[in-house]
This record gives sequence, structure tokens and C-alpha cells, in this order.
Amino acid sequence: MVFGSNQGMVIDSIAVNREAYAFSDVLLASAIKQDTSRGYLSKGDLRVVPRPSHLFKEHDKNLFAYYELYKPDSSGMPLIATYEIIDSAGKALRRVSQTIIKQYRMQPVNAGLNIQNLNGGSYLLVVTVSDSGTGATSAKSTPFQIRRQVIQPVSYEGLPYYEEIEYFVPANEYNYFKSLDKDGRASFLKKFWNTRNYYAVADKFDYAREKYQEGNKPGYKTDRGRIYVKYGEPDEIEEGTIDIEVSKPYKQWDYYTGMKFMFVDIRGTNEYVLIWTNAPGERSQPSLYGYLSDEKKREFNLE
Repeated sequence: MVFGSNQGMVIDSIAVNREAYAFSDVLLASAIKQDTSRGYLSKGDLRVVPRPSHLFKEHDKNLFAYYELYKPDSSGMPLIATYEIIDSAGKALRRVSQTIIKQYRMQPVNAGLNIQNLNGGSYLLVVTVSDSGTGATSAKSTPFQIRRQVIQPVSYEGLPYYEEIEYFVPANEYNYFKSLDKDGRASFLKKFWNTRNYYAVADKFDYAREKYQEGNKPGYKTDRGRIYVKYGEPDEIEEGTIDIEVSKPYKQWDYYTGMKFMFVDIRGTNEYVLIWTNAPGERSQPSLYGYLSDEKKREFNLE
């Protein structure tokens, strides 16, 4: 199989064998995460960040695919989805399989493939869905490109969040950084970002700015936004209300590492304050423990 800008390219082709499963076009995305915000990027309980250009650059580590299965399961057996990345010479460079238990008439499916070590060039993602009981199969393909460039040393000038390092260094080290002159800061920042993925951190700032904004305060400056930027998406979120004179909404973030964060909207203004946490280096606010229910105090061993 040969494809490229000068020879044409097969786009969204479909191959059918027996009673094939119908599924939607494959949407390529830069990220797919659990999300219940019901925003314009949401599909059910997933937040899909599409990549309409089908172009992935040097800082993209993964390619994500999202599609929807339409035809009901006729055999009752699991479906097997296979994802292959094919290069311009027709060679399969990646192959990943996924078992799908068909539960809904229109069932969303997503998968991720690592593309970090692939060279720049044109590729084809082929998605094949087969019924392990009947042997019925369907396949669709969609092209994408990877562009690799020599990464130049990153300068703080003109890049958003480049000096926003307060969340990632101890307070005394951050104070030292703030005391430096322009050249000293530039040298400090160069060393700092040489050990971190700037683009991944900037993506967190962007997401927090949008999702956790409170009034005129940027989302990454709020308690929830700060925790998101530092530790990433929580593995579990518990939401409810605490009845103290009037109901106070709360959100509890739990991470599989054991860290917990309890945020309460103490003023009823959709501004969530971090009241209690067991995370090392993070501060609880004992003066606000009165906003916690007795049940939560027992859970957090505060009684």
C-alpha cells in the first residue's frame, strides 16, 4: 500500500465480511478523558479533544481514536477491536487489540496508541471490529501524519505558563527564583524545564484555566485548578452536600496513590475551598473543619 500527498490517499475506507458491524467514522483525538461537565467536547461521560488536522507533532506521545458501534450484538460473544498503524510502505508498525462487551445499541469505543517513537511521515490507522462468535468483521481506516522537528532549547520569552513554576518547587526555592535578575531567572528556568515536559504541563494549565475558573480568577489559580495542575486528573470524584444551617456543596477528589482532597463551596458562590487533604506538602485548614459533616470528620480521622 502506497499513499502520500503526491499519490493520493485512501480515506475512511470500509471493508465488510459477512454480517459486518456498522460503526461510525474514526475520530482522531489528542486526548480522551473521563469527564461529566457535558461541555461541547463531551461524548457521554468522555471528554474527547479532536485533532481535525490529523497532524501529530513532536510533543504528542499518544494518538487516540474514538468511534461508535451501531449494530446490536447478534452472537452474544465479545467483539474484538484491532488497531493497526501502517506506514507508507504498507508495514504494520503498531498492533493493539481490545475486547468489547456490546451493551448498547450505539456504543462508544475509544483506544490509545503510543506514537512517541514513530518517525515523521504519513501513516494509516486501521480499525477492525470482529465478532468472536460469528466471524463477522468490519474495518475502517483514516490517515494521519507525524511531524518531527529538532526541538530547540525552550525560552521563557513568549511562552505561556513558562514562569508558572510555583506549584512544582518548594517555597524556599521559589522565593530564591523570584529574587534572581532576568538572566538568573532565564538560567533557572532552562534547568527546570530540561527535566519536565513543558507541553504536558501547559496543557494542564489550559484545561484548569477553562474548567475551574471562579469569578475573575483564572482556573489554575483556584484550589481545584492548582491541585489539577500539580497532580493531574483525580481517579475518583465524590460529590454531595453537607447540611450545616444551609447545604454546602462539596467535591472530594481521590487518587489511587492515596491522596485525598476535600473542597467545599462554603459561600455558595461556586468557589470551592480546599478544607482538608492528606497530601504531603499540602495544607489543610482546621479553622474550616466546621464545614465538614460528622461522617467526613470520622472518615478523615479528625475526631
